[in-house]
Amino acid sequence: MATDVAVELSPADGYVTWTQRAKALAREPGTPGVAVRMALLATYTTDFLAELLPVAGARAGLTPELLSFPFGQVEQVLLAPQTPFHEGDYVVLAGTHHDITGTVDETVNRWVGLWDAAARSGVRVVQLGFAPPAVDAYGPAAWRAPQSLSHRVREINARLAEHAAGRVLFVDVEQLAAQVGLRQWEDPRSWYRVRQPYAPDSLPWLAAAIADTIAADRGRSARCVVVDLDGTLWGGILGDDGIEGIRVGTGADGEAFADFQRYLRALTERGVLLAVASKNDRDLALRAIAEAPGMVLRVEDFTHIVADWRPKSEQLQEISDKIRLGLSSFVFVDDNPAECAQVAAAHPEVRALCLPAAAAKFAPELAALPWLHPGSLSSEDFTRQRSYQALAAAERTATDDLDEFLAGLEMVATIEPINSTTLDRAAQLIAKTNQFNLTTRRHTQTQVRKIAEDPQWFAATLRLRDRFADHGIVGVLLAEDLGGTVEIDTLLLSCRVIGRNVENNLLAAAAEWALAQGSSRLVGRYLPTARNALVRDLYPGHGFALDAESEQGSVFGYDLSGGVPARSPHVREAQIQHGY
Repeated sequence: MATDVAVELSPADGYVTWTQRAKALAREPGTPGVAVRMALLATYTTDFLAELLPVAGARAGLTPELLSFPFGQVEQVLLAPQTPFHEGDYVVLAGTHHDITGTVDETVNRWVGLWDAAARSGVRVVQLGFAPPAVDAYGPAAWRAPQSLSHRVREINARLAEHAAGRVLFVDVEQLAAQVGLRQWEDPRSWYRVRQPYAPDSLPWLAAAIADTIAADRGRSARCVVVDLDGTLWGGILGDDGIEGIRVGTGADGEAFADFQRYLRALTERGVLLAVASKNDRDLALRAIAEAPGMVLRVEDFTHIVADWRPKSEQLQEISDKIRLGLSSFVFVDDNPAECAQVAAAHPEVRALCLPAAAAKFAPELAALPWLHPGSLSSEDFTRQRSYQALAAAERTATDDLDEFLAGLEMVATIEPINSTTLDRAAQLIAKTNQFNLTTRRHTQTQVRKIAEDPQWFAATLRLRDRFADHGIVGVLLAEDLGGTVEIDTLLLSCRVIGRNVENNLLAAAAEWALAQGSSRLVGRYLPTARNALVRDLYPGHGFALDAESEQGSVFGYDLSGGVPARSPHVREAQIQHGY
């Protein structure tokens, strides 16, 4: 289908190929992705860029509906009394270095002020940074001369990125232009003729970056990379060549494999999990990872390692079950086309990458995938790997007595209102959490902010630490006061703390808030999906009675006259001066 062809596209394929695919997609739409409405508001002509956004969206799992406006109408559209936008739309704001005629402060204030106008309309901003000019009068000294346009562009980008954190999505166009090359990024003739600043072959890079950023914001990014061993992490066949015979770290091939491992380890540092699915003897594979000279990755860098002789599809299912992530969150990386085909046939939801022959191309091929775009990063992303390592350590110390195990974790929970510092993480969890999620309603960051500011809503996060690690924010509960009844809109937990009963504390906090509002009932809904069956009986298990049931889901009620649902005896709540 057309979307399948779109997924295989790379920005490096160029403008002509992308326009051909865009036309094919228009004639033969493929499997629909996540529907998003987006507008391009720019100081330059965006027609050529807009032409590529549908195929960039299909490549990233989106079905974009584009809103068109004349170029140069940024303020006029955003500040109009009658907004053309819906709640949850995306607005891409874009300028060019030709716009920078004033000071750095004036330029930054202009765009940040537009973010405020967009927020009032309930839309999510994607701010494009600026590319520096290809020709600067200061020449090689441009980056060092504060008066130069190149230096001012770099300062503006840094300031915008700083302001954007936790507020809007930022696309680093300067970095994209560096990948392509500044002289190839711009097309002065197009700028002077039709006010379109980019060279044609730059447009796929920009379209892909916009679509990938929005897709990540909507929870489409992959969360676990599963790699093979032989021919993927090292050269050679472990079973035939032995630990001494595999190639990693030395020689042309060996250095390339080591650099690929460094790239994978960097992914784990920003929150992507790493696992192994290999047809190998397990003991030998573990020894090779731990002992082979030149290895960059170690056993502790992997969330789970499977090495046996079963089909790779079965190995992936074991990893999914073990780390409690759905297979749609996986990228499978292997050098063997037959293994990639077997996984794709058994688990079409897994994104499979069959590596090229040259190890030097492994990292660029993986980096080019839309599914590994980080979007916005929260502090929890940088601690996720340590959290999973702590989970493994906790499981190693587990006893057969669950109560004893939970008590031994020494868990401490902090429940507090969603605020400016936790908004981004709360929205991230709402976008991505599938298994422990009672309704899987996907509220945007703008919508979550409005809910958190509304006194009729209980909007809280749960932060958890234990004796092994600080797991950060791992739970969210949103509930609305409907007058006499409080209804839970969203209740979710990160998969890495499932089974610890910390949801008990969230429910108790929401019930206490409901009582303080004068409500007599707490209502919860379970809306079944293909991924959240494990929470089907959560409400009955906490004393809720079934009120209604239909094909769309079940409604449960809790009578608050008898008190609130019990907290977990194994979770101590930190003292909070303000909030819930």
